[in-house]
Amino acid sequence: MKNPFKILKALWAAKKLAQHIEEAHMSKSLFKSKIFWVNVLTAAVELSGALGGFLPTGVLQLATNILNIGLRLITADPVHVVSGNDG
Repeated sequence: MKNPFKILKALWAAKKLAQHIEEAHMSKSLFKSKIFWVNVLTAAVELSGALGGFLPTGVLQLATNILNIGLRLITADPVHVVSGNDG
């Protein structure tokens, strides 16, 4: 007779795997994420120094944080890193 704890452990692992697979199907590409693109845009502006003379130090970081919080409040979909055949 098989050990019932090993069977339960295997079932638990299978359930967790099924949840990960289901979540991957429900998520969207990272490149379709508003939060990702807001962060890319603000990082590019910061690195280019385009607003260096107009804004005091730290203002762009604060704006990025506020935008991230606002976007997280209106978005609930998980994202995944894009595989080779993802669109």
